[in-house]
Amino acid sequence: MNTSFKQRRTRIGALTLALAALFGLAVIRLVVLVAIYGPRLNSLARHEHTGETELAAVRGPIVDRNGEPLALSAETRSVYARPRRVLESSTRAERLKLAAVLMMLPISLESKLNKDAPFVWLERRISPDRAQAAEALGIDGIGTISEYKRFYPESNLAASVVGLAGMDGQGLSGLELQYDKLARGEAVELSFYRDALGHPIFDSPLALKAPEPGAQLELTIDSSIQSLAEAELAAEVVQSGAKRGSAIVLDPFTGEVIAMANVSAGGAGVHDRLHNPAVEDAFEPGSTMKGVLGSIALADHAITLDRQFYCEDGHFTIGRRTIHDHSRHGWLNLGGIIEVSSNIGAAKIALTLGSDRYYEGLRAFGIGSRTGIDLPGEASGLLSKPAGWKEIDLANHGFGQGVAVTPIQLAVAYAAIANGGNIIRPYVVRAAYDAQGRAILTHTPQVLHRAIAPDIAHQMNLLLRNVVMSDGGTAAKARVDGFIVAGKTGTAQMVNPENGAYYQNRHVSSFVGFLPADDPRLLILVALYDVGHEHFGGLIAAPVFSEIAQGAVRDLNITAPSQPYDTAGMIPMPDFGKDSAGRNSDPKTAAAAAAEVDDYLPVLTGSKLTRATPNFAGLSLRRAMELARISRVNVDVHGGGYVVAQEPGAGAPLNHSTVKLTLAPIVADSEAGAAMATQSGVVPASYFSAAGGLAGRK
Repeated sequence: MNTSFKQRRTRIGALTLALAALFGLAVIRLVVLVAIYGPRLNSLARHEHTGETELAAVRGPIVDRNGEPLALSAETRSVYARPRRVLESSTRAERLKLAAVLMMLPISLESKLNKDAPFVWLERRISPDRAQAAEALGIDGIGTISEYKRFYPESNLAASVVGLAGMDGQGLSGLELQYDKLARGEAVELSFYRDALGHPIFDSPLALKAPEPGAQLELTIDSSIQSLAEAELAAEVVQSGAKRGSAIVLDPFTGEVIAMANVSAGGAGVHDRLHNPAVEDAFEPGSTMKGVLGSIALADHAITLDRQFYCEDGHFTIGRRTIHDHSRHGWLNLGGIIEVSSNIGAAKIALTLGSDRYYEGLRAFGIGSRTGIDLPGEASGLLSKPAGWKEIDLANHGFGQGVAVTPIQLAVAYAAIANGGNIIRPYVVRAAYDAQGRAILTHTPQVLHRAIAPDIAHQMNLLLRNVVMSDGGTAAKARVDGFIVAGKTGTAQMVNPENGAYYQNRHVSSFVGFLPADDPRLLILVALYDVGHEHFGGLIAAPVFSEIAQGAVRDLNITAPSQPYDTAGMIPMPDFGKDSAGRNSDPKTAAAAAAEVDDYLPVLTGSKLTRATPNFAGLSLRRAMELARISRVNVDVHGGGYVVAQEPGAGAPLNHSTVKLTLAPIVADSEAGAAMATQSGVVPASYFSAAGGLAGRK
């Protein structure tokens, strides 16, 4: 009895211990599940009943300065498949019908469906009709989703500027890449419940707001002038046998790029949207560098306008190297050297100037530095340190060999000559607007620094006119009826990248100029790459300049000054009330304009006659530079927009060398602000709406 009781007690004790151990294990397992695996299991449970998908935003349009669309987005449908479900629920005959609807090869469809993947795209961004037809087949595992396809309504117009957006809506090049964050908008995560079969319920309360559309980019480009530049450039590429060409139309005072054309001999293609030679490629400028050289030498007082240089009758030897001129010349001053484009004369000016001073002058003009244009992939060109220059290198740099520039870099350098000496930042996007039409980005003219004084710029302006307007100049084909044109031709040998030597029969021919020379409104650069011997810039690039200029002045309603060429050396009085299109821009009355003229007339201080500091208040950069040129005052410009401060003030005795001008854009957010701005003469009242703020944007 005792033995039986003891056995039962032992069994009960063992069972109790076993149950306690199992309970302990259950508790430990529960703790592990809750504390360690709990978040993951909770997520899996939610995933069974809810789902998420990303809805891409519609990419914002890109329009030119007049509102003409250059890039748009259209809604399309994309067809996807769940391969395993499709194979299990369909017959081969049904899949053949699906391939026919999607215009796919049956073997291609089967290949995609046999992939070891839970999800595959069958066709993306197709017409809604084809997508609906695919869904109508009723094959389980086939679905569609809305996506947006980028298209370019003007085909390849300004292709290298606008760039390319990829299949998934991301910017790949050009402005599509540069402003990708603004243009692509804000995608949203759409959350939804699933029903018992796992199908999404899109009207569930978890659904979020619709995607925020991308911003509209408003460019400085004028489609009409862009089209003209591309057409004229393409015709000359064919005519001259060039491999490619670039052309830039720029406002030399504001930096607005009105046109930027790139043409290849092989015809248009997707490569035109992926690469922009006008910004990304550098070339040796040749004789166009002589205008920059002359400006630097005059500003440095290394030479005078009257100094003569002997041009060696066309052959000048330095060491074992000989520099040649196209024609034989004797004694020439700076004007003659530029007019006939003497390499020997330019080399001697460079040697007179010296390596260090020439290098610093080139850097001041922006050579060897990026311009800061709002386009991706900008190159900085090539300008080596002067410590490594030999005498022959310095001489060659004088006529643009051994130094490389991008087209936009050279255009900005000549814009400084046109605008009175300022290096401006070029830009392509004028503004960006959100879906409600509010400006979220604006660009205004920006002066980076001063390269040369206004009087030096004006002297070079006069000399460059002879290149085009005189009978002995190299660019007679750049003339534009009714206008005085200033500019410079260039023809440079191309470098063989294999051995560093120059090709004898492969050249870059170019012309850069501006008009009207008395009041520059347009700066145009034309470069043709890889042309044969005797294809000089004055023969093939200058005519393209002329054709583009004639169309541009017509489209922009730019009128020629009334004064004839023989009085072009006189500095014109500014027209304070007109812009480049002849419209009222600065709200000066005739009396106010006359008062401004009085501001820089001589005044009597004590017993001494001196000049008064001009009144620059409220003037745009263009008008301020005109007034500085008229009154022969050096100005130091900071900022962009309109003059909001000057030092010394208007009317102070002009016994100082420089007037500091501070410019800023004008923003008025109320009627009072608009009134204040217009009363100060900064902007006309018509620019403001009745509710306040800028009006008149298209």
